[in-house]
Amino acid sequence: MQKGFEERRGGNLLSWLSPLGQATRLFCLSLSYDSWRTFSWRDFKRYCGWLGPRSFHFIALAGVAISLAMTIECVLELQKYRAQDLAGAVISIGLLRELAPLTLSTAWCASVAALIAGECKWYRWQYQDDGELAASFVLPRYLAALCMSLPLSGYGLIIGFVTGALFAPLLGVTSINDFFEAARQATHDTDIIVFFIKLVAVNPTVGVFAGCAAGMAATSTKDPVEAKAVVATALACYLINLGITAVFYLVGGSS
Repeated sequence: MQKGFEERRGGNLLSWLSPLGQATRLFCLSLSYDSWRTFSWRDFKRYCGWLGPRSFHFIALAGVAISLAMTIECVLELQKYRAQDLAGAVISIGLLRELAPLTLSTAWCASVAALIAGECKWYRWQYQDDGELAASFVLPRYLAALCMSLPLSGYGLIIGFVTGALFAPLLGVTSINDFFEAARQATHDTDIIVFFIKLVAVNPTVGVFAGCAAGMAATSTKDPVEAKAVVATALACYLINLGITAVFYLVGGSS
């Protein structure tokens, strides 16, 4: 019985590590010269349309909801110390450093991962090897996710800040100008850099290749790879975001 438990534990460990190796391999293959030589602009444009314009409503509504919730909590707590005018600083730091990457961006990337996992499960048999899959399937989707994550990140950030600035005076902040001034003083170049590293470079990469790895690991068309891709994307984004935060703010000592 003990032996069987050890075997199952080893199998579970391998089942976690195997998709990571597959994702790393696909990442390297997708950036090879052969992949760029056969790049499909048609697929790239099609996925830009799905990942970009069709996501704007989700980004807007989710950004408003997250910003309102954070504004309510911050202003009401700071009022206890007569420091409600500092809400802009707290909200700007929270949105830039952690909340936007860990909520809005991760949710969007999880949806990307689910889409790609479902497609990969069905279409991977059409490709002769991993190199052809990386060139024809992975690369157009990866570049589309990277390109669309930049405007979506900026759009979501603006929506969040504007929502907080308009709503905060209703809760006790002196004025919108005070909100923006506190946010300006609290925001540093490092915060902007970390924000775009997480939302533009890291999270979309995780979503695309987690989806590809989950789809390739499917043993049948009934395998729920979409759910596996969502879980893998969320967990990887949380861990990598923690690492980036530690490097920039703990090890680097940035304020």
